Amino acid sequence: MKAFNTVFGHVLAQGRPLDVFFAGDDARAKADVSAFIESLGLRPLDVGGLEMARWLEGVGPLLMGLARNGAGTFDVALGVNLPG
Repeated sequence: MKAFNTVFGHVLAQGRPLDVFFAGDDARAKADVSAFIESLGLRPLDVGGLEMARWLEGVGPLLMGLARNGAGTFDVALGVNLPG
């Protein structure tokens, strides 16, 4: 199971509603993690099986690059906007 590595801790601590991406192969574990994420007032987004964890790992350096170069602040988080 992989979760929470796509959100900076200090941003998470601010209590804003955020998207939390997670991956895993165990359906029960995914349901438990999803429920835990929701209990924190966050939106769980399942990205698939554990093979997707490697892509979630890459989000950390991507966020750091965005914070240093594009956003100019580490108060950033990735999210998904659903049309409609």
